Amino acid sequence: MKYKFFGANALLGISLTVAGSLLVLPNLADAEKVQSPSQPGVFDTAAAEKAAAVGQAPISEAANELYGAAQQDPHTGYAGLTISAENHGYTLSWKGAVPQAISDLIENHRTKGIQVTVRASRYTFKELDDRARAILESDAKIGGAPVTAVGASSDGNSLDIGIDVSSLPVGNRIPDDRASIDSISKSLAGGVPVNITDEAPGVSISSRYDYYGNWTGGQVIRIGSAVCTSGFSVMSSTQHKTYMLTAQHCGKKGAKVTNHSGSVTIGKVIDESEDFDSLLIEVEPWHRALDYIQTGYGVGLPVASRTETVTGVGRTFLGERLCASGSLLGEVCGAKVVSVSKWIKMESGAVRHVDTVEQVAGRFVAGAGDSGGPVYAYSVSGGVSARGILSTASSPTKCKNPLPGGARTRLGCSERVHVTNIYEQLSQHSKSVGNLGALRVHNFDK
Repeated sequence: MKYKFFGANALLGISLTVAGSLLVLPNLADAEKVQSPSQPGVFDTAAAEKAAAVGQAPISEAANELYGAAQQDPHTGYAGLTISAENHGYTLSWKGAVPQAISDLIENHRTKGIQVTVRASRYTFKELDDRARAILESDAKIGGAPVTAVGASSDGNSLDIGIDVSSLPVGNRIPDDRASIDSISKSLAGGVPVNITDEAPGVSISSRYDYYGNWTGGQVIRIGSAVCTSGFSVMSSTQHKTYMLTAQHCGKKGAKVTNHSGSVTIGKVIDESEDFDSLLIEVEPWHRALDYIQTGYGVGLPVASRTETVTGVGRTFLGERLCASGSLLGEVCGAKVVSVSKWIKMESGAVRHVDTVEQVAGRFVAGAGDSGGPVYAYSVSGGVSARGILSTASSPTKCKNPLPGGARTRLGCSERVHVTNIYEQLSQHSKSVGNLGALRVHNFDK
């Protein structure tokens, strides 16, 4: 099944069947010969971005600690949280009185040098999130154009609604006058204030290809005619088997998964989730998926890939800087979270919960072939904390990898991509398969 995104959101997988003809992948090792560094300044940029990601770790971990505490109350007043690496702190939005336990945790973070701001909100995140999904599933239109995405604002005071501007009837435009906005708020959002934006028309992302007997996140995999990237490895608490995640648009339940050339079978897809763009792959018993991810450069670029241990999982927060590691473009850090938990609509009618990141340094985050690749934050204690996997690209274009040696033209590159949430993926697969128990992406040896 092929999907067309409303808005500029492209799936990040390479499908080798185009218009009925089969495209044969070149030998990646020959097609992407290692070249001597021709852009030495880019090494400095990449190093600075990664250093910033590591330096942000204490703030990210404090934010996750607060989020976890806030969710202990089923009627939590939590409305949103924004990270500011520049100010070494976070801003918490909250509806109603802040509980003493949350206040105590905030003070504890302040004693550690983290700057914390608390602001009042009209709505909780759950109130806005529930209404956002209902609006999207209603197939609403604004000015004749379909609503393509809806999400809670970061301050908990309104809804951000995206429409496909390219579908506006001739002469129409995005409503921006007060009367129109108030009318939309009343008729569509039940009186909740709204912000209307253009959600550009859209596309799925489909190599580190070396095989060492064990599999990690960030390697090239093939599912039928699609070439994608392995996401985080997964361990079942009851089956004591290892699995891998990748993007759902790369294949179907029951499909065989191989290495890039098709010469080695990795495993079989045993579950799929369209809502969270996720496939669960059971790895063959003579292989093992390890709780590591590939970092460093992509296929054919100088300097071999490195590996990092996955040491935990965390939520994604507005303003946070994350790293992505698709097999094609390799590790790219400095991708800033610009929206969280937004519902976007697919042509099939399915809706998807996504976080959106944008490369503020002007480099591409991912391209075709990077679908399913891990997205993560660096941890205080070392290793990385899983956030999700690469799903869709916004306004994709052809590009050359910006790192030295990256002369080969890539398809579907984008500075802005959607990421699906690791918690939602693990929870969904655990429920769907039924006998896996709690799935985890770290501490496989415990």
